[in-house]
Amino acid sequence: MALSPAESRLLSALSEYLSLVATGKAGSTVPSTTDALRSIFVTLEKMEAELSSQLDPRVRHFMESKSYRKAHDHLAAILSSKLANPPETRQSCAQ
Repeated sequence: MALSPAESRLLSALSEYLSLVATGKAGSTVPSTTDALRSIFVTLEKMEAELSSQLDPRVRHFMESKSYRKAHDHLAAILSSKLANPPETRQSCAQ
């Protein structure tokens, strides 16, 4: 299954969030870092509200629960499974 355009946008925003958190500066009180975190949280909340009806139910649940890593990992797994085994190259197996 491929990602929808909405899911692709969300995956990009979640990747940005995780990249910022991975720097280890998430607990920082430096204004530029706190502003960046605040901005990405606002973006994610807006995207959740805007895209909710277009999202996979599991991703919607993760976003509602603010489980951003889980939402990212689920979308990334869908994307990588699509890349690893596209439908046009799949072979059916006889039963």
